[in-house]
Amino acid sequence: MKTIYLIAFIIVALVLGFVAGMIVTSYGRNPSETQLSQICSGYKILDKIKQKGVLTVGTSADWPPYEYVTSSGEFAGIDIEIAKKIAQSLGVKLEIKDMKFAALFEAVKRGDVDMAIADIAMKPERLQAVDFSIPYRCETGKAIIMRISDAGSYKDLQSLYGKNIGVQLGTTEQDLVEQYYKDKANIVTFDRVYPEMVMALKTGRLNAIVTAPDVAELIVSKEKDLKIVGYIPFFSCSVIALPKCSFDLQMEVSKIIWNMIQSGEIKKIIDNEMSKWLSQQS
Repeated sequence: MKTIYLIAFIIVALVLGFVAGMIVTSYGRNPSETQLSQICSGYKILDKIKQKGVLTVGTSADWPPYEYVTSSGEFAGIDIEIAKKIAQSLGVKLEIKDMKFAALFEAVKRGDVDMAIADIAMKPERLQAVDFSIPYRCETGKAIIMRISDAGSYKDLQSLYGKNIGVQLGTTEQDLVEQYYKDKANIVTFDRVYPEMVMALKTGRLNAIVTAPDVAELIVSKEKDLKIVGYIPFFSCSVIALPKCSFDLQMEVSKIIWNMIQSGEIKKIIDNEMSKWLSQQS
């Protein structure tokens, strides 16, 4: 897993080098502060954040367990906990601004927020508007779960041809399963993973279900008669969106994330928030 983070870190570093090269090409080796501020929306932003004593973070609080609003009106979830840790490490207060996901990148670009965290996938086209931190979570596949009693029948992805496969409606898992199994299996969608989709598997109405790997690990830890039998190939990393050329903030946030990965704190946050969310589904 650390190798995946290292690869992603190298990608971000290369992007940083490309941006720096573009600045040098446009303005020479010693651009003025006025020139830098014109093209870099995040120029010296870390100093500004510390001076105001507040880190303003944009999110889209409609994607549990990453970010959501509790019944008491508080922001909660994996990304919110990570944002709290970053603000704490910077020695400032945290302010959350909730908005539609599609509006986050423009909000970062305009300076309405200092950064955005909302399970944002590291996609090249998004670099036109924002820069990225190093990833705090990566996936290399979507997990396939079956009953232990049937697990022996699974040899490869083709083993699910003609079977009933469950996925959560409106998710990446649904898109991926439809890509692999359209016209080859019966794809059944559910509003919730737990308990509806899991119970459909346990009672035999489904032959398999497909979920995010961390969710799958929690499910099989709770349901001892279920097992992860394989993975559908898929690669994605979640990053924090930052203003263009915010080198100081980008390096500081990336350092905080890396330290949290190394210490196991990121995994602890993900496990705790996933478990909390899963228990709320029952």
